[in-house]
Amino acid sequence: MSVSTSCIKLCLLATLVSSSFLCHAANSELSQALSTSQARLHSLSQSGGQLPQSQISLSSSAWLNGLPSISLSHLGSLDNGNSYEQELSLNLPIKSPALHSSDKQIKQLTQSIQAQQVALQGLYLSGLLRQSLWEHRLAAVKLAQLDRKSQLLDKLHSQQKQLTDAGELPIAHILLLERELVDIALERVDLNQQQAEARALYQQLTGQEQIPQNIAETARPLSANNQPNDMLAQHPLWQLLSLQKQQQLLIIQSQQAGNNDPWAVSLTAKNTADNQVDDQQLGIAVSVPLTLGSALSQTELSQWQQANTEHTLNLDRTYIELKTQLKKLEQQQQNLLDQQTLLTQALHLSRTITEELAKVKDQNQVSYEVWLRRYMDALDTESRLALNQVAQQQLHSQQLQALGISL
Repeated sequence: MSVSTSCIKLCLLATLVSSSFLCHAANSELSQALSTSQARLHSLSQSGGQLPQSQISLSSSAWLNGLPSISLSHLGSLDNGNSYEQELSLNLPIKSPALHSSDKQIKQLTQSIQAQQVALQGLYLSGLLRQSLWEHRLAAVKLAQLDRKSQLLDKLHSQQKQLTDAGELPIAHILLLERELVDIALERVDLNQQQAEARALYQQLTGQEQIPQNIAETARPLSANNQPNDMLAQHPLWQLLSLQKQQQLLIIQSQQAGNNDPWAVSLTAKNTADNQVDDQQLGIAVSVPLTLGSALSQTELSQWQQANTEHTLNLDRTYIELKTQLKKLEQQQQNLLDQQTLLTQALHLSRTITEELAKVKDQNQVSYEVWLRRYMDALDTESRLALNQVAQQQLHSQQLQALGISL
Protein backbone atom coordinates (compact mmCIF):
# COMPACT_ATOMS: atom_id res chain seq x y z
CA MET A 1 0.00 0.00 0.00
CA SER A 2 2.81 2.41 0.87
CA VAL A 3 4.64 1.58 -2.37
CA SER A 4 1.51 2.33 -4.41
CA THR A 5 0.94 5.61 -2.56
CA SER A 6 4.57 6.64 -3.16
CA CYS A 7 4.24 5.88 -6.87
CA ILE A 8 1.11 8.00 -7.09
CA LYS A 9 2.83 10.91 -5.33
CA LEU A 10 5.81 10.64 -7.66
CA CYS A 11 3.56 10.63 -10.70
CA LEU A 12 1.70 13.72 -9.44
CA LEU A 13 4.97 15.49 -8.69
CA ALA A 14 6.31 14.68 -12.14
CA THR A 15 3.11 15.98 -13.72
CA LEU A 16 3.29 19.25 -11.77
CA VAL A 17 6.95 19.76 -12.63
CA SER A 18 6.30 19.03 -16.29
CA SER A 19 3.32 21.40 -16.37
CA SER A 20 5.31 24.15 -14.66
CA PHE A 21 8.16 23.69 -17.12
CA LEU A 22 5.83 23.88 -20.11
CA CYS A 23 4.15 27.05 -18.79
CA HIS A 24 7.52 28.68 -18.19
CA ALA A 25 8.71 27.67 -21.65
CA ALA A 26 5.52 29.02 -23.22
CA ASN A 27 5.82 32.38 -21.43
CA SER A 28 9.48 32.63 -22.40
CA GLU A 29 8.75 31.79 -26.03
CA LEU A 30 5.89 34.28 -26.26
CA SER A 31 7.91 37.02 -24.55
CA GLN A 32 10.72 36.43 -27.01
CA ALA A 33 8.25 36.75 -29.90
CA LEU A 34 7.06 40.09 -28.51
CA SER A 35 10.64 41.37 -28.11
CA THR A 36 11.42 40.30 -31.67
CA SER A 37 8.36 42.09 -33.05
CA GLN A 38 9.23 45.28 -31.14
CA ALA A 39 12.79 45.23 -32.45
CA ARG A 40 11.51 44.56 -35.95
CA LEU A 41 9.05 47.45 -35.75
CA HIS A 42 11.82 49.76 -34.50
CA SER A 43 14.04 48.70 -37.39
CA LEU A 44 11.27 49.23 -39.94
CA SER A 45 10.52 52.71 -38.57
CA GLN A 46 14.17 53.69 -39.00
CA SER A 47 14.37 52.29 -42.51
CA GLY A 48 11.21 54.26 -43.31
CA GLY A 49 13.01 57.54 -42.69
CA GLN A 50 12.18 58.18 -39.04
CA LEU A 51 15.08 59.34 -36.89
CA PRO A 52 15.79 57.20 -33.82
CA GLN A 53 15.13 58.83 -30.48
CA SER A 54 18.87 58.85 -29.69
CA GLN A 55 19.57 61.10 -32.70
CA ILE A 56 16.92 63.70 -31.85
CA SER A 57 18.89 66.30 -29.90
CA LEU A 58 16.35 68.12 -27.73
CA SER A 59 16.97 69.40 -24.23
CA SER A 60 15.87 72.05 -21.76
CA SER A 61 17.92 74.29 -19.53
CA ALA A 62 17.94 73.55 -15.84
CA TRP A 63 17.98 77.18 -14.68
CA LEU A 64 17.35 79.43 -17.69
CA ASN A 65 13.85 80.16 -18.92
CA GLY A 66 15.07 81.32 -22.31
CA LEU A 67 18.17 82.47 -24.11
CA PRO A 68 20.49 85.06 -22.52
CA SER A 69 20.75 88.42 -24.24
CA ILE A 70 23.33 91.21 -24.40
CA SER A 71 22.40 94.87 -24.60
CA LEU A 72 24.90 97.59 -25.54
CA SER A 73 24.21 101.33 -25.43
CA HIS A 74 26.24 104.47 -26.12
CA LEU A 75 24.93 107.93 -25.30
CA GLY A 76 26.82 111.07 -26.30
CA SER A 77 26.17 114.65 -25.17
CA LEU A 78 24.84 117.05 -27.80
CA ASP A 79 26.43 120.03 -25.99
CA ASN A 80 29.76 118.56 -25.02
CA GLY A 81 31.41 116.26 -27.52
CA ASN A 82 33.70 114.83 -24.85
CA SER A 83 30.83 113.71 -22.60
CA TYR A 84 29.37 110.25 -23.19
CA GLU A 85 27.89 107.24 -21.42
CA GLN A 86 28.42 103.58 -22.38
CA GLU A 87 26.63 100.59 -20.92
CA LEU A 88 26.97 96.83 -21.47
CA SER A 89 24.45 94.42 -19.90
CA LEU A 90 24.17 90.63 -19.80
CA ASN A 91 20.54 89.68 -19.26
CA LEU A 92 19.70 86.23 -17.85
CA PRO A 93 16.09 84.96 -17.65
CA ILE A 94 16.43 82.78 -14.55
CA LYS A 95 13.81 80.20 -13.65
CA SER A 96 12.12 80.82 -10.37
CA PRO A 97 12.43 78.11 -7.69
CA ALA A 98 8.72 77.34 -8.19
CA LEU A 99 9.18 76.90 -11.95
CA HIS A 100 12.29 74.78 -11.39
CA SER A 101 10.28 72.48 -9.11
CA SER A 102 7.38 72.40 -11.57
CA ASP A 103 9.70 71.50 -14.47
CA LYS A 104 11.13 68.67 -12.43
CA GLN A 105 7.64 67.23 -11.85
CA ILE A 106 6.72 67.66 -15.52
CA LYS A 107 9.91 65.84 -16.54
CA GLN A 108 9.03 62.92 -14.27
CA LEU A 109 5.50 62.81 -15.70
CA THR A 110 6.88 62.92 -19.25
CA GLN A 111 9.13 59.96 -18.54
CA SER A 112 6.17 58.06 -17.10
CA ILE A 113 4.09 58.94 -20.18
CA GLN A 114 6.84 57.66 -22.48
CA ALA A 115 7.02 54.43 -20.48
CA GLN A 116 3.25 53.94 -20.83
CA GLN A 117 3.46 54.64 -24.56
CA VAL A 118 6.06 51.89 -24.89
CA ALA A 119 3.84 49.58 -22.81
CA LEU A 120 0.85 50.45 -25.00
CA GLN A 121 2.84 49.63 -28.11
CA GLY A 122 3.82 46.30 -26.57
CA LEU A 123 0.17 45.61 -25.74
CA TYR A 124 -0.87 46.40 -29.32
CA LEU A 125 1.75 44.04 -30.72
CA SER A 126 0.74 41.42 -28.15
CA GLY A 127 -2.83 41.63 -29.44
CA LEU A 128 -1.71 41.04 -33.02
CA LEU A 129 0.54 38.16 -31.98
CA ARG A 130 -2.21 36.55 -29.92
CA GLN A 131 -4.61 36.93 -32.82
CA SER A 132 -2.25 35.26 -35.28
CA LEU A 133 -1.28 32.47 -32.89
CA TRP A 134 -4.79 31.52 -31.86
CA GLU A 135 -6.25 31.75 -35.36
CA HIS A 136 -3.48 29.40 -36.48
CA ARG A 137 -4.12 27.08 -33.53
CA LEU A 138 -7.89 26.94 -34.06
CA ALA A 139 -7.40 26.20 -37.75
CA ALA A 140 -4.89 23.49 -36.88
CA VAL A 141 -7.29 21.84 -34.41
CA LYS A 142 -10.15 21.97 -36.92
CA LEU A 143 -7.90 20.47 -39.59
CA ALA A 144 -6.85 17.70 -37.22
CA GLN A 145 -10.49 16.92 -36.49
CA LEU A 146 -11.27 16.91 -40.20
CA ASP A 147 -8.36 14.56 -40.85
CA ARG A 148 -9.63 12.17 -38.18
CA LYS A 149 -13.15 12.42 -39.57
CA SER A 150 -11.86 11.84 -43.09
CA GLN A 151 -9.87 8.78 -42.02
CA LEU A 152 -12.92 7.21 -40.39
CA LEU A 153 -15.04 7.91 -43.45
CA ASP A 154 -12.37 6.55 -45.76
CA LYS A 155 -12.29 3.35 -43.73
CA LEU A 156 -16.08 3.15 -43.81
CA HIS A 157 -16.05 3.94 -47.53
CA SER A 158 -13.65 1.07 -48.17
CA GLN A 159 -15.86 -1.35 -46.27
CA GLN A 160 -19.04 -0.17 -47.97
CA LYS A 161 -17.43 -0.31 -51.40
CA GLN A 162 -16.57 -3.97 -50.97
CA LEU A 163 -20.17 -4.73 -50.05
CA THR A 164 -21.49 -2.61 -52.91
CA ASP A 165 -19.20 -4.28 -55.42
CA ALA A 166 -20.48 -7.62 -54.16
CA GLY A 167 -24.02 -6.42 -54.76
CA GLU A 168 -25.02 -6.61 -51.10
CA LEU A 169 -25.56 -2.84 -50.69
CA PRO A 170 -26.96 -0.16 -53.02
CA ILE A 171 -24.58 2.35 -54.57
CA ALA A 172 -26.36 5.16 -52.75
CA HIS A 173 -24.43 4.24 -49.61
CA ILE A 174 -21.15 4.97 -51.40
CA LEU A 175 -22.48 8.22 -52.84
CA LEU A 176 -23.52 9.47 -49.40
CA LEU A 177 -20.04 8.85 -48.04
CA GLU A 178 -18.40 10.53 -51.01
CA ARG A 179 -20.67 13.54 -50.52
CA GLU A 180 -19.50 13.83 -46.91
CA LEU A 181 -15.86 13.58 -48.04
CA VAL A 182 -16.39 16.41 -50.55
CA ASP A 183 -17.83 18.61 -47.79
CA ILE A 184 -14.76 17.88 -45.69
CA ALA A 185 -12.47 18.83 -48.58
CA LEU A 186 -14.31 22.12 -49.07
CA GLU A 187 -14.02 22.97 -45.39
CA ARG A 188 -10.34 22.06 -45.45
CA VAL A 189 -9.71 24.64 -48.20
CA ASP A 190 -11.10 27.48 -46.06
CA LEU A 191 -9.12 26.33 -43.02
CA ASN A 192 -5.89 26.14 -45.00
CA GLN A 193 -6.43 29.73 -46.10
CA GLN A 194 -7.15 30.84 -42.52
CA GLN A 195 -4.02 29.10 -41.31
CA ALA A 196 -1.91 30.65 -44.08
CA GLU A 197 -3.20 34.16 -43.27
CA ALA A 198 -2.42 33.67 -39.57
CA ARG A 199 1.07 32.42 -40.39
CA ALA A 200 1.64 35.39 -42.72
CA LEU A 201 0.63 37.84 -39.98
CA TYR A 202 2.97 36.20 -37.49
CA GLN A 203 5.80 36.24 -40.01
CA GLN A 204 5.18 39.91 -40.75
CA LEU A 205 5.34 40.74 -37.04
CA THR A 206 8.37 38.66 -36.08
CA GLY A 207 10.10 37.76 -39.32
CA GLN A 208 9.92 34.10 -38.28
CA GLU A 209 8.08 31.35 -40.12
CA GLN A 210 7.86 28.77 -37.34
CA ILE A 211 4.80 29.19 -35.11
CA PRO A 212 5.33 28.53 -31.36
CA GLN A 213 3.63 25.40 -30.09
CA ASN A 214 3.14 26.30 -26.42
CA ILE A 215 0.88 29.36 -26.63
CA ALA A 216 -1.55 28.73 -23.76
CA GLU A 217 -1.42 31.43 -21.04
CA THR A 218 -3.79 29.77 -18.60
CA ALA A 219 -1.02 29.63 -15.98
CA ARG A 220 -1.03 33.46 -15.83
CA PRO A 221 -3.75 34.65 -13.41
CA LEU A 222 -6.08 37.41 -14.48
CA SER A 223 -5.96 39.15 -11.11
CA ALA A 224 -3.97 38.43 -7.97
CA ASN A 225 -6.73 39.66 -5.64
CA ASN A 226 -9.70 38.76 -7.90
CA GLN A 227 -10.60 42.44 -8.36
CA PRO A 228 -10.60 43.26 -12.09
CA ASN A 229 -11.31 46.94 -11.38
CA ASP A 230 -7.87 47.31 -9.79
CA MET A 231 -6.33 45.61 -12.82
CA LEU A 232 -8.11 47.97 -15.22
CA ALA A 233 -6.57 50.91 -13.38
CA GLN A 234 -3.17 49.50 -14.38
CA HIS A 235 -4.11 49.27 -18.06
CA PRO A 236 -1.47 51.13 -20.17
CA LEU A 237 -4.12 53.14 -22.04
CA TRP A 238 -5.83 54.18 -18.81
CA GLN A 239 -2.48 55.04 -17.23
CA LEU A 240 -1.45 57.07 -20.29
CA LEU A 241 -4.62 59.16 -20.30
CA SER A 242 -4.39 59.72 -16.53
CA LEU A 243 -0.77 60.87 -16.74
CA GLN A 244 -1.54 63.20 -19.64
CA LYS A 245 -4.34 64.76 -17.62
CA GLN A 246 -2.03 65.20 -14.62
CA GLN A 247 0.58 66.81 -16.86
CA GLN A 248 -1.89 69.32 -18.30
CA LEU A 249 -3.12 70.18 -14.81
CA LEU A 250 0.42 70.76 -13.55
CA ILE A 251 1.21 72.98 -16.52
CA ILE A 252 -1.88 75.17 -16.07
CA GLN A 253 -1.30 75.47 -12.32
CA SER A 254 2.24 76.62 -13.01
CA GLN A 255 0.98 79.20 -15.50
CA GLN A 256 -1.70 80.42 -13.11
CA ALA A 257 0.85 81.00 -10.36
CA GLY A 258 2.99 83.04 -12.75
CA ASN A 259 5.85 80.57 -12.55
CA ASN A 260 6.51 80.89 -16.28
CA ASP A 261 7.54 84.52 -15.86
CA PRO A 262 11.32 84.44 -15.29
CA TRP A 263 13.39 86.28 -12.79
CA ALA A 264 15.28 88.80 -14.90
CA VAL A 265 18.89 89.12 -13.73
CA SER A 266 21.06 91.73 -15.42
CA LEU A 267 24.83 92.10 -14.99
CA THR A 268 25.75 95.63 -16.05
CA ALA A 269 29.04 97.43 -16.75
CA LYS A 270 28.72 101.22 -17.18
CA ASN A 271 31.24 103.87 -18.15
CA THR A 272 30.46 107.57 -17.78
CA ALA A 273 33.02 110.16 -18.94
CA ASP A 274 33.34 113.90 -19.63
CA ASN A 275 36.12 116.49 -19.53
CA GLN A 276 36.61 116.08 -15.80
CA VAL A 277 35.31 112.65 -14.79
CA ASP A 278 35.83 109.12 -16.11
CA ASP A 279 33.63 106.85 -13.97
CA GLN A 280 33.32 103.07 -14.38
CA GLN A 281 30.59 101.11 -12.61
CA LEU A 282 29.60 97.45 -12.21
CA GLY A 283 26.20 96.37 -10.96
CA ILE A 284 23.50 93.79 -10.87
CA ALA A 285 19.75 94.16 -11.24
CA VAL A 286 17.08 91.63 -10.37
CA SER A 287 13.46 91.82 -11.50
CA VAL A 288 11.08 89.44 -9.72
CA PRO A 289 7.42 89.22 -10.84
CA LEU A 290 4.82 89.60 -8.10
CA THR A 291 2.49 86.61 -7.94
CA LEU A 292 -0.66 88.48 -7.01
CA GLY A 293 -3.83 86.86 -8.29
CA SER A 294 -3.88 84.68 -11.41
CA ALA A 295 -1.52 85.09 -14.34
CA LEU A 296 -3.95 83.36 -16.69
CA SER A 297 -6.01 85.17 -19.27
CA GLN A 298 -9.63 84.20 -19.77
CA THR A 299 -8.71 82.66 -23.15
CA GLU A 300 -6.06 80.43 -21.62
CA LEU A 301 -8.42 79.40 -18.82
CA SER A 302 -11.23 78.57 -21.26
CA GLN A 303 -8.88 76.52 -23.46
CA TRP A 304 -7.66 74.51 -20.48
CA GLN A 305 -11.21 73.91 -19.22
CA GLN A 306 -12.21 72.57 -22.63
CA ALA A 307 -9.11 70.34 -22.85
CA ASN A 308 -9.67 69.08 -19.29
CA THR A 309 -13.28 68.20 -20.07
CA GLU A 310 -12.15 66.24 -23.14
CA HIS A 311 -9.53 64.39 -21.08
CA THR A 312 -12.14 63.49 -18.46
CA LEU A 313 -14.55 62.24 -21.12
CA ASN A 314 -11.77 60.16 -22.70
CA LEU A 315 -10.94 58.62 -19.34
CA ASP A 316 -14.58 57.78 -18.62
CA ARG A 317 -15.16 56.43 -22.13
CA THR A 318 -11.97 54.32 -21.98
CA TYR A 319 -12.91 52.85 -18.60
CA ILE A 320 -16.43 52.00 -19.75
CA GLU A 321 -15.13 50.37 -22.95
CA LEU A 322 -12.53 48.32 -21.08
CA LYS A 323 -15.05 47.32 -18.41
CA THR A 324 -17.65 46.36 -21.03
CA GLN A 325 -15.14 44.31 -23.00
CA LEU A 326 -13.99 42.49 -19.89
CA LYS A 327 -17.57 41.78 -18.82
CA LYS A 328 -18.35 40.44 -22.28
CA LEU A 329 -15.36 38.10 -22.13
CA GLU A 330 -16.43 36.87 -18.69
CA GLN A 331 -19.86 36.01 -20.08
CA GLN A 332 -18.25 34.21 -23.00
CA GLN A 333 -16.13 32.23 -20.54
CA GLN A 334 -19.23 31.11 -18.65
CA ASN A 335 -20.94 30.22 -21.93
CA LEU A 336 -17.98 28.08 -22.96
CA LEU A 337 -18.06 26.25 -19.64
CA ASP A 338 -21.80 25.61 -20.01
CA GLN A 339 -21.26 24.44 -23.58
CA GLN A 340 -18.50 22.09 -22.46
CA THR A 341 -20.88 20.40 -20.01
CA LEU A 342 -23.64 20.11 -22.60
CA LEU A 343 -21.28 18.93 -25.34
CA THR A 344 -19.97 16.20 -23.07
CA GLN A 345 -23.52 15.01 -22.49
CA ALA A 346 -24.36 15.34 -26.19
CA LEU A 347 -21.29 13.32 -27.19
CA HIS A 348 -22.25 10.51 -24.82
CA LEU A 349 -25.81 10.48 -26.20
CA SER A 350 -24.64 10.64 -29.82
CA ARG A 351 -22.33 7.69 -29.36
CA THR A 352 -25.07 5.70 -27.64
CA ILE A 353 -27.60 6.52 -30.37
CA THR A 354 -25.12 5.56 -33.09
CA GLU A 355 -24.41 2.24 -31.43
CA GLU A 356 -28.12 1.48 -31.02
CA LEU A 357 -28.92 2.46 -34.61
CA ALA A 358 -26.08 0.28 -35.85
CA LYS A 359 -27.75 -2.72 -34.24
CA VAL A 360 -31.11 -2.19 -35.96
CA LYS A 361 -29.48 -1.00 -39.22
CA ASP A 362 -28.26 -4.49 -39.93
CA GLN A 363 -31.85 -5.69 -39.53
CA ASN A 364 -33.08 -3.07 -42.05
CA GLN A 365 -35.20 -1.37 -39.37
CA VAL A 366 -33.57 2.04 -40.01
CA SER A 367 -32.18 3.54 -43.18
CA TYR A 368 -28.47 3.76 -43.79
CA GLU A 369 -28.77 7.52 -44.33
CA VAL A 370 -30.22 8.01 -40.84
CA TRP A 371 -27.46 5.97 -39.28
CA LEU A 372 -24.76 7.82 -41.26
CA ARG A 373 -26.18 11.20 -40.24
CA ARG A 374 -26.10 10.23 -36.56
CA TYR A 375 -22.60 8.91 -36.97
CA MET A 376 -21.52 12.24 -38.48
CA ASP A 377 -23.28 14.11 -35.67
CA ALA A 378 -21.23 12.17 -33.13
CA LEU A 379 -18.00 13.08 -34.92
CA ASP A 380 -19.05 16.73 -35.17
CA THR A 381 -19.90 16.84 -31.47
CA GLU A 382 -16.51 15.38 -30.63
CA SER A 383 -14.86 18.09 -32.77
CA ARG A 384 -16.89 20.83 -31.11
CA LEU A 385 -15.83 19.59 -27.70
CA ALA A 386 -12.16 19.69 -28.70
CA LEU A 387 -12.59 23.18 -30.15
CA ASN A 388 -14.36 24.31 -26.98
CA GLN A 389 -11.30 23.48 -24.89
CA VAL A 390 -9.04 25.45 -27.25
CA ALA A 391 -11.52 28.34 -27.27
CA GLN A 392 -11.33 28.52 -23.45
CA GLN A 393 -7.55 28.87 -23.65
CA GLN A 394 -7.92 31.54 -26.35
CA LEU A 395 -10.48 33.40 -24.23
CA HIS A 396 -8.06 33.50 -21.31
CA SER A 397 -5.49 35.19 -23.56
CA GLN A 398 -8.17 37.65 -24.70
CA GLN A 399 -8.95 38.47 -21.08
CA LEU A 400 -5.28 39.13 -20.39
CA GLN A 401 -5.25 41.43 -23.42
CA ALA A 402 -8.36 43.27 -22.21
CA LEU A 403 -6.71 43.82 -18.82
CA GLY A 404 -3.67 45.34 -20.52
CA ILE A 405 -1.29 42.44 -19.80
CA SER A 406 1.21 41.94 -22.62
CA LEU A 407 2.89 38.69 -23.62
